[in-house]
Amino acid sequence: MSGLELYELRKELGITQGDLATHLGYFSNGIPNRSMIARFENGHAKINARIAMLINQYAKDCKELADV
Repeated sequence: MSGLELYELRKELGITQGDLATHLGYFSNGIPNRSMIARFENGHAKINARIAMLINQYAKDCKELADV
């Protein structure tokens, strides 16, 4: 998954960087670390296979909730 793909998926789902950071467990001083998501989207940090799997599962869950 590329940063652009992550950005587009996040926008399609209507979730914020903070929402995704919370789901992935990225926190700084107890606050969701959305800067890590921005680093992924801007290509400054690599999205490894494990993170991509978690993002895809979260996207699937969000889509299923939207259909209910």
